Amino acid sequence: MKNTILITALSILFMACDSEKKSGTASTSFQSTYSITDIGLYPEGIDYDSRNEKFLFSSLHKGAVYTMSPKGEAIVFATSSKLVLPTGIYTDEVRNRLIVANADLGISQKSTPASAGSIATVSIFNLTSGELIKEIDLKNFTPNAGSCLNDIAVDTKGNIYITDSFSPNIYKIDDNYIPSLFLTNTLFQPAPNQFGLNGIVFHPDGYLLAVKTDDSKLFKISLSDPAVITVVTGTTFSTPDGIELDKNNNLVVVENGLGLGKTYTFSSTNNWTSASKISETNIGKEEFPTTATLASDGNVYVVNSKLGKLLAGDKTQSSYTIQRIK
Repeated sequence: MKNTILITALSILFMACDSEKKSGTASTSFQSTYSITDIGLYPEGIDYDSRNEKFLFSSLHKGAVYTMSPKGEAIVFATSSKLVLPTGIYTDEVRNRLIVANADLGISQKSTPASAGSIATVSIFNLTSGELIKEIDLKNFTPNAGSCLNDIAVDTKGNIYITDSFSPNIYKIDDNYIPSLFLTNTLFQPAPNQFGLNGIVFHPDGYLLAVKTDDSKLFKISLSDPAVITVVTGTTFSTPDGIELDKNNNLVVVENGLGLGKTYTFSSTNNWTSASKISETNIGKEEFPTTATLASDGNVYVVNSKLGKLLAGDKTQSSYTIQRIK
């Protein structure tokens, strides 16, 4: 990846994560807002572990996945020597695993001049213990192009799907951890020096939904025939980042701080050929929301990362929030 792409990418952000979740009966008491204290954390991806009843979030700057103590302190839950810039995370409670997409944009404490742009791996951890199970390298699918693995979705068979923000690809890792190029399409080609594909979810009716950041589009993608791609009409947002299905399978789109810093909830009556907005929540550009998760209380929560500060070179931010949206 050329340095110009990396530098411009740092001003365009960014990631996504997150994926569909299943809501159940909450066995814990939830707050409307959680405060997290940790200098230089800059959380990006978030998911809720309904097996162990806790939030997990990735730190772009510190290269690890964290959980939150009852006092709001960030505690390292999972990391490895290869985990440099974790983006999207997915808590797969059915298979007791935590799935983490990993890249390098040169802004992590673990980044080196040689590593920036050269990393595209997926890490699998035990969801209960945080122990590393396996790491899968996907960089061989883009030997002569840039790669930024971003968000994760998992289907009912346990297949993993990962978006790439620098290449027009969606990758697949099957239940035996064998990787493949699930789909490449010019529709997903990012504009020069910008982010392309970002958030992705698996819809329980058997297809994928994904957003593209640079041109603010939502796509429906067939699993049985990946060449069948629909641009979903009726949606309006800018700089979409993470997406998430709520308890009614409405789609929550997080617009990050390069846009207005809002979330939008959309519904569809025709299997996501088109959609209509049913609500929005104003969070704020400075808060820089990135991704969302469905918790076991049936509500959707958004992580506010303050990534604009990191992109401007400020590594001293120490206060972040997880916020329930309406």
